[in-house]
Amino acid sequence: MKAILEFLAKNNRWAIVLVLILMLVGGGVFNYQRNKIKEWKTKHQTEVKLRNALIDTVSYYQNELGEEVAEKLTLQTTVKNLEEINGDLTASQQELLRRVKAADKENKVIAAALIEAEAMIDSLLGDGWVVINPEDSTLQFGDSTEFLVYDITIGNAFASTPKKDPTIMFNHFRMPNKLFVDFQWKDNKKEGYPITLSVSNSSPLYKVNDINSYIIPEIIKEELAPTGWQKVGKWFTKNGKIVGFVAGGVAIGAGGTYMLMK
Repeated sequence: MKAILEFLAKNNRWAIVLVLILMLVGGGVFNYQRNKIKEWKTKHQTEVKLRNALIDTVSYYQNELGEEVAEKLTLQTTVKNLEEINGDLTASQQELLRRVKAADKENKVIAAALIEAEAMIDSLLGDGWVVINPEDSTLQFGDSTEFLVYDITIGNAFASTPKKDPTIMFNHFRMPNKLFVDFQWKDNKKEGYPITLSVSNSSPLYKVNDINSYIIPEIIKEELAPTGWQKVGKWFTKNGKIVGFVAGGVAIGAGGTYMLMK
């Protein structure tokens, strides 16, 4: 080693060439390590997102429209991975997997959701119009509001017909509702921006009890909606070899020019 250092000290040209070679080798090693770290980080984040989504429960909040929103993390993985852990899935998650597999046979499924909801009326007091018909012993109730439209007839309603059992006929009963569903990236860089599914109903008479959703793992925020710095990093990752060759060529050219001029 001492002899090499003494040789380089006396021959500056060779020292420059050696430094340039070391720079090229070091750049290649650095790029390789950076890619391996990124690969490990992506794999780790994918595992964390899946684990958290498997145990997540529905949370509720009110949006700016005054509607109740139900939200839950999305299963972001491959169908194969879900099949391998099928025994750890809930009944609803297993049903979601079955539906995704069935749909996947026809066309590639990008995203899917299984939503469990029900219409709930805790109490109903009819204060709309009422028609009393003594000829056939019927009462007819009806009303039309933003969230409820009904027309109900009650038969054999009077004591004058004790031999007939009362009846109720729903001539018309509607519960208008607008269901809005959207997938969002949660603002959590540490966990790789996990995806959530949000569901809202325009009618307060509808209640979302559970949500289970699936989305392909290729939907990654850094890839589809990168920040400014992420765009720069992505460009260097994509063009790293070209930049390295150009930089190395410039460096070697400069070193060669220096030696020739010496």
